[in-house]
Amino acid sequence: MAIIISGITCLIFVGTFLFAYLKSKGVYDEYLEPVDKKEYPLKDFFPIGYTLNEFDLARKLIPAKFYKYIHKYKMKVSQQIIEIYGPKYSDYYTMLHNANRTAMGVTVAAGASLLSLIMAASGDNSTCFIFVFIAFAAFFAMPFLVDKGLNDKIEKRRLAIRIEFPEFVNKMTILVNAGMTISKAWQKIATDSKKTTPLFTEMQYTMAEISAGKPEAVAYEEFGRRCKIKEIIKFVSVIVLNLKKGGAEVVPVLKLQAAECWEMRKSAAKQLGEEAGTKVLIPMMIMFIGIIMIVVLPAILSFSSGM
Repeated sequence: MAIIISGITCLIFVGTFLFAYLKSKGVYDEYLEPVDKKEYPLKDFFPIGYTLNEFDLARKLIPAKFYKYIHKYKMKVSQQIIEIYGPKYSDYYTMLHNANRTAMGVTVAAGASLLSLIMAASGDNSTCFIFVFIAFAAFFAMPFLVDKGLNDKIEKRRLAIRIEFPEFVNKMTILVNAGMTISKAWQKIATDSKKTTPLFTEMQYTMAEISAGKPEAVAYEEFGRRCKIKEIIKFVSVIVLNLKKGGAEVVPVLKLQAAECWEMRKSAAKQLGEEAGTKVLIPMMIMFIGIIMIVVLPAILSFSSGM
C-alpha cells in the first residue's frame, strides 16, 4: 500500500515538475535575466511556475462562487506588490511573485514525494507516509509562505520610511522657512540625495510624475497613499492645502509635523531594537539546548549502560 500511495504522489508532483521544466526550458531566460538571485533564491525554477500558471487551473477547476475568494486574495497580494515595487513595474513583479509561489510549492512537493518513494522502497512505511503528507502540505502551504515574505518586506519598507521621514520634514521646514516653495524644496531634497531608500525612491518618482505633467497636488496625494503611513498622509494634506490656498502659516504647521515625526522615529527605533533582541535570543536558545544535550546526553547514556 505504501509503495502505491508514494508512487501515485511521486507521479503527480515529480511528473508535474518534469513536464513544466521540459516545456519551459530556455523560454523565460531573457525575462528572468534582471532578477536578483539573492532576493529570489529559486530563480532558476521560476520557468516552472510561469508554465504552470499559464494553465490557470484554479480558475478552471474551482467553482466560481469559491474562486471569487481566491481572486480577492490575489488582488490583496497585487496591492502589496504595488506598495513594494511601485505601480510602474507591478505587473512584472506580480507575475514574478506568482511564478515564485508556484515553483516553490511544486519543487518542495516533488522533492518530498521522491523521498516518500525511496522510504517505501526501503520498507520504512511510517516515514514514507510522513513524506507523502509533507508533499501535499508543501504544495498548498508554500505559496502562502511566499506571500508572507511580502508582508515582511512591507513591514521593513514602512519601518525604513518612518526612520527617514523626520529628517526629510526637518529639511523641508528649513528650506520653506528660508523662502523656497514646497515644490522647489521637495525637488532639492529629492535630487540632492543619492540614497536609493524607499522614501527617496518614492520622492523621486513623485518628481518624475510632476515633470511628466501630473498636477502637484495629485502627485503628492498619491505619494502619501503609496507610503501608507498616517503621519505622511497628514503631512501631505498640509502641503496640498498650502498649494491650494497658500499662506505663510505652513511653516509653524511643518514644525509641529516635524516634532510628531521624531516621536514616530523613536517608536520605529524601539521596534528595531526589539526585533534585534529577538534575533539574538533565537541563536542563544539554540546554543543553550545544544549545551544541555552535550551535558545531559553522556549522563543518560552512562545511566542506561549501567542498568
